[in-house]
Amino acid sequence: MGSKEEEKLALDASAFYAGIVFLSGATRCVTTSAVFDEIKHVKAAALDALVHAGNLQVLDPGRKSIDAVSAAAKKTGDVAKLSAADVSILALALERKAMLASDDYAVANVAATLGVRVVASSGKGIRETRRYIAYCSACGRAFSPEKQECPLCGNRLKRRYKKVTTT
Repeated sequence: MGSKEEEKLALDASAFYAGIVFLSGATRCVTTSAVFDEIKHVKAAALDALVHAGNLQVLDPGRKSIDAVSAAAKKTGDVAKLSAADVSILALALERKAMLASDDYAVANVAATLGVRVVASSGKGIRETRRYIAYCSACGRAFSPEKQECPLCGNRLKRRYKKVTTT
């Protein structure tokens, strides 16, 4: 990615809970106001110190990046699994060409579709990208993943996925 000075790490809430922001060293960290609002109750004084020292920037992505993330989430079927904070940090990572620190599978799945590199604090990460669909176990029909109920027979829909790529 270049020198340590240029390197940016976009942090979602799971990365803060794992303490990545405190272990990142020379890496410049960024997050969004939506993520920051989710985690500000955790070590608030330490987070404020990181912001004031310039080691953590709180930025918000533009509409174009948010729209790109929303389109990718629809494509993968993860749209129902992503919060507004998830969408915002994905969009910021895309916009800033930053590596994304996250342990959330849906976030990593959409990130992989967008070409955003992901590092997992757990060390596991994702091994494949997936495309989800909703299906009716009674009549066998498939629907978009946002559907909750079969429009034909009224049964509650289940989710399944198809492996798209293996990493």
